[in-house]
Amino acid sequence: MKSTALKPSKTPLKVIPIGGLGEIGMNCMILEADEEILVIDCGLLFSDLDHFGVEFIIPDFTYLRDRKDKIKGIFLTHGHEDHIGALGFALKSGIDAPIYCSTFTSLLVRERLKEYDLNDKVDMRVFKMGDQIQFKQFKVTTASVNHSIVDAAALIIDTSVGKIIHTGDFKIDPVPFIGTELDRNVFKKAGDEGVLLLLSDSTNAEQHEHSMSEGGIYPKFEQLLAAAEGLVVISMFASNVARMSQIFTLAKKMKKKIAVCGRSMNQNIALAQEIKYIHDVQDVLVNLDELKNYPRNELIVLSTGCQGEYRAALARMSIGEDKNITLQQGDLVLMSSKMIPGNERAISKVINELFKRGAKVLYESVHELHVSGHACQPELKEMLKLVRPKFFIPIHGEYRHLVHHADLARETGITDDRIQIVTNGSVVELTPDSCKVTDKLEETRVLIEGREGSEMTKLVLKDRRKLGETGVVFTLMVRNKESRLIISGPEVILKGIVNEAQEGWLIEEAKNIVKKIVEEYESNINRGEGESDLQEDVRVELRRFFNQNLGKKPVVVPIVLEM
Repeated sequence: MKSTALKPSKTPLKVIPIGGLGEIGMNCMILEADEEILVIDCGLLFSDLDHFGVEFIIPDFTYLRDRKDKIKGIFLTHGHEDHIGALGFALKSGIDAPIYCSTFTSLLVRERLKEYDLNDKVDMRVFKMGDQIQFKQFKVTTASVNHSIVDAAALIIDTSVGKIIHTGDFKIDPVPFIGTELDRNVFKKAGDEGVLLLLSDSTNAEQHEHSMSEGGIYPKFEQLLAAAEGLVVISMFASNVARMSQIFTLAKKMKKKIAVCGRSMNQNIALAQEIKYIHDVQDVLVNLDELKNYPRNELIVLSTGCQGEYRAALARMSIGEDKNITLQQGDLVLMSSKMIPGNERAISKVINELFKRGAKVLYESVHELHVSGHACQPELKEMLKLVRPKFFIPIHGEYRHLVHHADLARETGITDDRIQIVTNGSVVELTPDSCKVTDKLEETRVLIEGREGSEMTKLVLKDRRKLGETGVVFTLMVRNKESRLIISGPEVILKGIVNEAQEGWLIEEAKNIVKKIVEEYESNINRGEGESDLQEDVRVELRRFFNQNLGKKPVVVPIVLEM
């Protein structure tokens, strides 16, 4: 599309994050002009409430759905789940807009949308780095950045009020294994032209040293693989194509075989082969059921499960339940990933079980086998100095990360009045001369139950918490439909209240209480005084009884069947 100048606007541009600020995950940013909206990323957040059935959390798309006719494009900076994972839900909710993304990201999106039967129903537009996409009130220029996934992009966005840069997730890697170092000239040129607002990744804003290079991992793997005396299992994020490519390169060099364990890893290797980021692996790859045909010290297993996921391949190996891989003394497990906050307990459990199997395990706190895909303080400051923005909003991080990133901005000369620390739902109005929060959206997140993707309300979650904390009591009675008298029961069933040894006397006492309530209920009927609310009376009295004896009020479910 031919590039044209954007007409200046006197109306403020709205910048509205509905995910990704104040948390790690669920990244989603709205840029809203008079007539057009651009959405940047559409990610999910894996939930720590999975024991209540909450699989993950997605942005609340109500604001976008109410303005869906204004949405001109959804731009995806890269293919991680926290940037693309909610896309299917956005599309299913009625948001119908072209999706702009890089080549590898488009392949990941294609596979993700197959799960929702949407892959053939979307307008996918693949960009190359440096492409310009023109709209009436926006012009987007894509720029390559280094990250822990290939084909990551930053967005340089000309708007009717000024230039905005959204870095996406980035680092400055001097020797990436795939691709080239971030092109500083692209960002310096934008800075020379004048940047009104910088939105920059804050994930590693607490880290003082420059991030390590992905290329620096290669010699460490080479040393460990060369010295291996048994089977080597390497667990990593399935999206880290560059690291998987390093393993394949070393396997070919050392004449070792690789088997892949985990659906997502198999899928991503196939996608990487499709666009030649991983190639010539036919002589290296073997099926899992072929492992027995080779000496153990000639074998490498690439495995999912680096975050301790109980259903993943590594967890199955750790408890001896994988049908193809049985770990033994002399085997080596390399966990080439960072422990994501919240996953420490699950990961530690897997590590302990792996040691019990006789394997030697190398992980984050004892060996450097992972490098972050996010910029640390020196790189964040360099980006700020290259861009020299008039205003700055730190993004992508927990609140403390945003605060630390704001401190770095002050060190580069940006004054307090030009820095905004905002959180999800903040409505920021941007003009050539101001950047300020003017409103707040009431709700920015939706709880999703199970992989089928049904929404869970806060009321349902509250009920599940209550059940989990206090247990449930069922009472069952049968009532004559005509006489309204009880003809059978009561039966009392306790679930999650106390251990079996204590249940007996509680059940008998609970029955006696219900019987007394029934006697009074029937007495009133016989005297012609009318029918009281039997179920409510049972519920109130049993909750009082259990609270007096156990110090908690369980959920009481009185059931009265009519016959």
